[in-house]
Amino acid sequence: MKVIFDLDYTLLDTTKFKKKLAEIFYGRNFQADYKKYFKNKGLNFSYSQYLKILKRESGVDSQMDKKLALKLKSLMNGLNDYLFPEAEKIIKYFKNAGAELILVTFGDKTWQRQKVKNLSIRKYFNRISFEPENKSLSRLLKSLKNGREEILIINDNAEEAKAMIKILGKKAKVFLLDGPYARNIKHNWPINKLGELL
Repeated sequence: MKVIFDLDYTLLDTTKFKKKLAEIFYGRNFQADYKKYFKNKGLNFSYSQYLKILKRESGVDSQMDKKLALKLKSLMNGLNDYLFPEAEKIIKYFKNAGAELILVTFGDKTWQRQKVKNLSIRKYFNRISFEPENKSLSRLLKSLKNGREEILIINDNAEEAKAMIKILGKKAKVFLLDGPYARNIKHNWPINKLGELL
């Protein structure tokens, strides 16, 4: 059996993490900026891109740049604190059951790599795939479609899960988690909590 995990809002409490990330940019309305510069434009968040915008618009100098970098490093070093409490237990459960674990994460590659690099759970995954555009275009997923093993997709994003099922076929099943994207399309999947996997 293969188990494909998503990262944000699935294993990582991204809502909690974003609140802490917003604190780094003291004096900015991070949520409004996130919406204006990334979400409304259909772009993936990138820390480096956001910093470029702040340098251009707010005159962030090299001294402030260094302060922000130190704060970000501190946040990233403690990233395990933002995993959902059940995350590692569930990953270990599937690992001990002999499943092949795959992490497929959508977003800005550099930013997602930075997050995964700071997570202790990365050691449990047989494969990690960073998808800049859309998981449905993933070479990795396309390579799995001809296998015979059952595939379990654990994701909070219904639209993404549907696109993955389209590639992988009937051997793939979805365990949809409750989150901001669990209802972004019409579907018949039950919406679950992560702990219910056990």
